[in-house]
Amino acid sequence: MKFFTFFSLLFLSQFIRGQNLVMNPSFEDTIPCNQVNYPPSFSCYPWFLATSGNVDYFSETNQCWSYSAPESVFGFQYARTGVAYCGLLIYENIPQFYNYREYLEGILYDTLQTGHTYCVSFYVVNGNFNRYYSASIGVYFSTDSVYDQSTIYNLSYVPQIINTNGIIYDTLNWTQISGTFVAGGGEKFITIGNFNDDANTVLDSNTYANQPAVYFYIDDVSVVDCTVGINEIESYKNKISLLPNPAKDESVYSIFLNRNETGSMIVYSKLGVKLLNKQLVEGNNTISIPLSELGAGVYFIQTYVNGKNTDIRKLVVIK
Repeated sequence: MKFFTFFSLLFLSQFIRGQNLVMNPSFEDTIPCNQVNYPPSFSCYPWFLATSGNVDYFSETNQCWSYSAPESVFGFQYARTGVAYCGLLIYENIPQFYNYREYLEGILYDTLQTGHTYCVSFYVVNGNFNRYYSASIGVYFSTDSVYDQSTIYNLSYVPQIINTNGIIYDTLNWTQISGTFVAGGGEKFITIGNFNDDANTVLDSNTYANQPAVYFYIDDVSVVDCTVGINEIESYKNKISLLPNPAKDESVYSIFLNRNETGSMIVYSKLGVKLLNKQLVEGNNTISIPLSELGAGVYFIQTYVNGKNTDIRKLVVIK
């Protein structure tokens, strides 16, 4: 197989970076009204309930599977974009419902890639009648669905993305919650909610409302591969040496990493088979790549620094 195939895939992966991997990210697409057995909380396919906690759906146009918008029993709120959004309860201070939670789970267009950095964001705003405000909401990514209809209580997963804005008080304007994380690889599902139990949920009181709960509207969910930009790739080119190239018996790879930088150097065959994986540390790194057992042809040397793909180059082996 020609190395063109592998290299084309690399260029394709660069091309699709920047695209939102979340299906139906602003909840505009809905189940047709004639599907009468479909409950409202499932109407914005392919989103679904992760537990038996009942997530709500709001729309200005789809009145068969949703609460009305912008005015509803939960208050008054326009969608951030489009005409629809979802709403979930992240805390409720009622004895029989301690640790009650609602979670919204969705499916990504593609699985997340090992070592890639993903930029994640979504928007929230408080319901009008909350007696409490909170900071406790996040996003959990998983290779398998967390779906568990046997429970209505908090899921004890550790979310990769958490709210770092502090307690959210706004009941009018949408607040962006965002962060980045490095994927372990294979993550396909996204779940939004409060993963803390009641004791660890960050709260503040609102003395002007009567609902003993925290209720968030959710809109515009985004997951984008932001592993590295072209400028950042260029900045590492001058730090990496691979000599000799072409080479027969041995080629020496070297790179200097700044303070608090770590990484890895990986050698791939032209078919994408991983042949060598060496760890990089801050300071000078010099790695001898033995070539005597490799056949003649083109190989690829990929460099990751702090979880980001920062360089890929060809190594030509001659015999």
